Amino acid sequence: MMKEKLLARSVRAICAGGIAAGMGFAAPAFAQDAPIQRVEITGSSIKRLATETVLPITIMNRADIERTGATSAQDLVNLIPGNFGGSVAAGNVGATGVPSTANLRALGSKYTLVLLNGRRVANYAVGNSPVDLNSIPLSAIERIEVLRDGASAIYGADAVAGVINFILRKDYKGLEVSAYDTHVQQRGGNVKSFNLTGGFGDLNTDRYNVLISANHEQDEALHARDRSFANTANRPDLGVNKASPRDGVPNLNFTDTKGNKYTGVNPFRYKNCDNAEFALVTISAKGCGTDYVKFIDLIPEAKHDNIVSRAVFQLNQDNQLYAEAAYTRDHGLAAYSPAPYTKSMVYPTTGRFYPTSITLPKGLPIPAGYVYPNGTVAPTATTLAADTPVTPTGTLSGTWRTVAGGPRTDITDTKNKRFVVGAKGTIADWDYDTALTYGKNEVEISFGPGKFSYAKLTPLVTSGEINVFGSQDSTSLAKLLGAQITGFENGGTSISKEADFKISRGDLFAMPYGSVGFAMGASYRKEELNQVSSPTLASGDEVGGAGEVPGVVGDRKVLGVFAEAVIPLYKDLEATAAARYDNYKNGFGTSFSNLSPKLGLTYRPSTAVMLRASAARGFRAPTLYDNLAPKALNNTSSNFSDPVRCPNGVPVASKNPVGALQDECDVQLNTQNSGNPNLQPEKSKQFSLGIVFQPSASFSGSVDYWNVRIDKAITAMSENTVFGDPVANVNQFYRYDPVADPDALHPIKGSTNPDFPLAFVALPKVNTGKFYAAGWDFNLNFRQKTAGFGTFGATLDSTLYARHGYQYEGSPEVSDLGDYKDFGPVPRYRQSLTFTYANGPWNASLTHNYTDGYLDFTDPLAVGPDYPLVRNVAAYKTIDATIGWKAPFTTSYMKNLSIVLGVKNLLNQDPPSSRTGANFQVGYDAQFTNPVGRMYYFRVNYKFL
Repeated sequence: MMKEKLLARSVRAICAGGIAAGMGFAAPAFAQDAPIQRVEITGSSIKRLATETVLPITIMNRADIERTGATSAQDLVNLIPGNFGGSVAAGNVGATGVPSTANLRALGSKYTLVLLNGRRVANYAVGNSPVDLNSIPLSAIERIEVLRDGASAIYGADAVAGVINFILRKDYKGLEVSAYDTHVQQRGGNVKSFNLTGGFGDLNTDRYNVLISANHEQDEALHARDRSFANTANRPDLGVNKASPRDGVPNLNFTDTKGNKYTGVNPFRYKNCDNAEFALVTISAKGCGTDYVKFIDLIPEAKHDNIVSRAVFQLNQDNQLYAEAAYTRDHGLAAYSPAPYTKSMVYPTTGRFYPTSITLPKGLPIPAGYVYPNGTVAPTATTLAADTPVTPTGTLSGTWRTVAGGPRTDITDTKNKRFVVGAKGTIADWDYDTALTYGKNEVEISFGPGKFSYAKLTPLVTSGEINVFGSQDSTSLAKLLGAQITGFENGGTSISKEADFKISRGDLFAMPYGSVGFAMGASYRKEELNQVSSPTLASGDEVGGAGEVPGVVGDRKVLGVFAEAVIPLYKDLEATAAARYDNYKNGFGTSFSNLSPKLGLTYRPSTAVMLRASAARGFRAPTLYDNLAPKALNNTSSNFSDPVRCPNGVPVASKNPVGALQDECDVQLNTQNSGNPNLQPEKSKQFSLGIVFQPSASFSGSVDYWNVRIDKAITAMSENTVFGDPVANVNQFYRYDPVADPDALHPIKGSTNPDFPLAFVALPKVNTGKFYAAGWDFNLNFRQKTAGFGTFGATLDSTLYARHGYQYEGSPEVSDLGDYKDFGPVPRYRQSLTFTYANGPWNASLTHNYTDGYLDFTDPLAVGPDYPLVRNVAAYKTIDATIGWKAPFTTSYMKNLSIVLGVKNLLNQDPPSSRTGANFQVGYDAQFTNPVGRMYYFRVNYKFL
């Protein structure tokens, strides 16, 4: 007979032996009421009991998933305590083509391997990202297995931090429909979804089974203006004013008819920048800034559709053929700040909007020799005693923003196709599984409203046809909107083709203390990447864009072979040994190879306790994008000041006035990003120690210590590090002579000449040093059935970090544990504590989610009375609750009805305030929190067959 059983059945059997299922359910158990057949668990290719794993596994079944109220894989993964800081939907605001990613151990998304039914999914096709979680059809998922330990020896190089394996439903019969709807107490952020799943055929009697599942989800945008904690760039309580000096009405440089010269004076400053149309706020004694947050999304609008099918044909008792097909389609629309016209805006005297006067604000500093409008000359430096109109003459200049054109919007369409054809079974007592897998991820990003071309807009500005001093009239507005860009912006295609084969046997031969299990296998994969930019984007012609975004084309072939053995060394002592050899051959000539070994031990001193330990080495090859990305201009994620021309945010005296040619103080500055064809593979070392226990039928748990170190880590040089110590990193700064080289065609490396503006800061990809992390995972499960009162349960799943940080080559280690550093913070502790209750047709749950606080982001150049060097971000705590009902009837048409009512963030907890500038959002950290607030949800399911 074929040995495989669904793991879900095994989990239920384990639960019958006393292990409670819950969010974050880990699968340790020792006492079972009935024999359990061995199955394949993530992290090993040898079939065995879930209780026997040497590596820590977290399992969430379908009931756990539905209880969370999650509708996407990203939502669900973000609830896993061991997952910290992967890319979230909020990251798509202002950063086109950002997928949702997992990030186990907070080491970086690239170190977490995401699988679907134990096999790879094509990587995201834009930028340098791993698998997009939006390509995982959560509605068709039966369970999730999270391996909280490196598995490079089994799966390949990119499983350094762990594996998240999404398992599709199998052997399903019937037809069911479900609907999900939400009501956010505050406006915005609602989600609606609809799912239809059908299956027919019985493997035992019909010798086949076919499953088809389709899902549609609609996500409403959440605008920053609709949340009080995130609706402004001006946060005096945080000592932060991120309002941009690039305004819809510029801070002007001009000369008046008396010969006085002015720099950076805003025509509305005398009114305290009171202009709601242009969202102006005060940023200095003479200047205004644009409160760009008034225009942005906290969470973008999105639609998700998927259809998944699986067919199995039972050839005989021991062998079957199977095929899988999945198609997902995602559509996103993200709005963010109006486009900054980053070139120096010069308005002519002949422009029809040329101002007849400009009012100077009271208190404006004036130098000795200043000539007042009445002809009086100031004998000494002083300030204006009253608001003073003056008459400009000659051209006016300044930096401008296309506020009248509305916020910029990005339209992102992503399609993911995946096909698997394979066979599995048993031949001559050997289990085998082989398949061909094809995956294709396609991303197309389009210019939405609010995107402009310099080539189209500049002639309108220089001729004076656009009003840069106030509201547009119908003619100028039509011309402004006519300079918008439409159509294709950029995109890419990522293709993965793989053939794999593995065999295993749990009883290869007998030894004095048991049978040896053995598995071996091989895989051959070809990866192709083709990223394309429109001419507008490739040339950097987009107003306020990310600079030049050239295409990237490349391919590679990866061969991997592995072997694994389980060896009984002594009574109750067992070893697991595995090794994998990977060989990468890049189409552009380079190649890498490596052997990744792993050794594990388990010891069972009693039926209630198991001790486990493992040690491993691994490596991760540079991605195609790491190697091939050409030099391209971009800008910093956060605001900085030029350390030479505007140290500590204060402009220096220069023959080329600061701010006259470009923004240089407290703004996003130019960077030059690039790949590196000479990058070497990263190397990793890790080990873990743990104990699994079940002292009674009602209580079980596990405690695991883990330690990971990654050497020769590949990353772009950090903007925080470079600007944090500009002296030590002086060679990353490139400047230009605006007289001899006005277009910055020949920038000067390492120049500190205060007359030379900054061309860019070079942040190339480098093998910079290392990442390291260590900590503890805790899992406790309780489940007690009582006579007449139902079943009570509790589950604690948590991660406590002991060490976490990074080190650049030649520099000391930097700990980011509980402290915001170059790659953000790593909170010391995170947990999910769930209480459950079930009685007859009713069930209920209450979950406490907790993420520890940390030291906030600090810009060393901004430290002052209102901006302390050390600031704490409070812990983030939310409570979710559900109540469910399943019709107890056995004969009526209602018998197949089930309903769940839930509330997320029961206490309506706002995210703790933070001064981070990592995203467009201001006032909170979008990486670790959810801005939606209290949300009620309703899920109804009906099974027709």
